[in-house]
Amino acid sequence: MASSSKPVRERIVTIANALSLTRALLTLPLVWALETDRLTLAVGIIVAAVVSDFLDGYLARRAHQITDIGKLLDPIADKFILLGVMVFLIMDPERQFPLLFFVLLGVRDITVSNIALYLMDRRQEVFETNLPGKWFIGITAAAMTLYVVNWLTLGKWVLALAAALMLASWYLYIRRYARYFKTLPGT
Repeated sequence: MASSSKPVRERIVTIANALSLTRALLTLPLVWALETDRLTLAVGIIVAAVVSDFLDGYLARRAHQITDIGKLLDPIADKFILLGVMVFLIMDPERQFPLLFFVLLGVRDITVSNIALYLMDRRQEVFETNLPGKWFIGITAAAMTLYVVNWLTLGKWVLALAAALMLASWYLYIRRYARYFKTLPGT
């Protein structure tokens, strides 16, 4: 493989980043499968998305190709697919996906994303996802899959676990950012 003149963290084209982008693009066929009641296909796409989420991080670490764009693209891809399914589930009166979960996720992501964008723009810093955040994505995917196949009672319990992980992740992001800002000169 030819070496690039850019440092690894600044590279854009990597296998891991391609997997993240592909995961984001799976949103449209997934929503189509849900809308047309092709549940087996929808579950298959969700499984492919979860596997690609695991693989992109694994491959980036294994190939020593953790990039700043990958640190941003991975959670964005996760949000695309999560929000696509979540909006479908919220709009479906049969499944009764809780709007409160969607609102909490939105508030969490707006606060975390705004701070992350500031750090990226002003400080050239990009923090990686925290461990509860990684687990949150997987557990949320499991909960939404249970909602998709109408196993609502189990889905509610798994979603409660996802909510706890979301709140833990949010707390850890805010704590990490607060500590970081305290170390800056002039603070």
